[in-house]
Amino acid sequence: AEHGLSKFFKWYDYESWYPLGRPIGTTIYPGMQMTAVAISEVMKKIPELSISTPGWLFAFKPLLNMLRRMGWMHLPKLHKAIAFGPMSINDICCMMPPWFGALASIFTGLLTYEISRSVNAAVMAVGIMAIIPAHLMRSVGGEFDNEAIAVTAIVATFWLWLRSVRTPKSWLWGVPAGLSYAFMVAAWGGYIFVLNMIGVHALMLVLLGRFNSGVHKAYTLFFVIGTLGAIQIPVVGWQPLRSLEQIGPLGVFAGFQILEFCDIRRRALAGTRRSF
Repeated sequence: AEHGLSKFFKWYDYESWYPLGRPIGTTIYPGMQMTAVAISEVMKKIPELSISTPGWLFAFKPLLNMLRRMGWMHLPKLHKAIAFGPMSINDICCMMPPWFGALASIFTGLLTYEISRSVNAAVMAVGIMAIIPAHLMRSVGGEFDNEAIAVTAIVATFWLWLRSVRTPKSWLWGVPAGLSYAFMVAAWGGYIFVLNMIGVHALMLVLLGRFNSGVHKAYTLFFVIGTLGAIQIPVVGWQPLRSLEQIGPLGVFAGFQILEFCDIRRRALAGTRRSF
């Protein structure tokens, strides 16, 4: 936050991995730190403000007091005004896991609705994601770790990808899907799982006869934007184009280009025959 991103990537920590030290830029996924600084900078741009609490809310004060006496000690208190102001980096780092945990629950609901088209299933998915222990341990306040934001990025990327292939005209959703994947790469090494799952899904669409120009555009945008973003992360570098673990999605990308070229040629030849 004080020295900038360039110096962060060039930072050599002599106190870690003693006695060798640790080159931070080439051994860390920087998404967590970059996100905290970005939130801090955005907060600084927003002027401080204070909004009076609506009077009708105070009608619930006796109920809240009664619930607290019954043991519900963590219920929020009603204040005369709701104030907003910049937070310290330390406070932001402490609060990021709950913030992103809430977002992960919302994206899980959206993902469930995209799959099932059921509002009830989506609401249940949000509730389950909000209380499941594996997610709670990564979203508790103060748990400033890679998984705190990576889970949100994983679920968001899957939802955006499915949204981009909903119809042939939905392919523009491939742009935010690629950006979300790039954020996932910056956050955690588990990005390889995300990339391979989407690659397998894209391949299954071909095998099931669901390939069309919309799917081609969506996967192309996702892969190109995501890969360009991934290679900007020093710890990742050119691995998306060299690693055997990621060669499958790259092959799917190449195959999609061949299939689309064949479709274009087929349509052109069909049009020529009709004109003749």
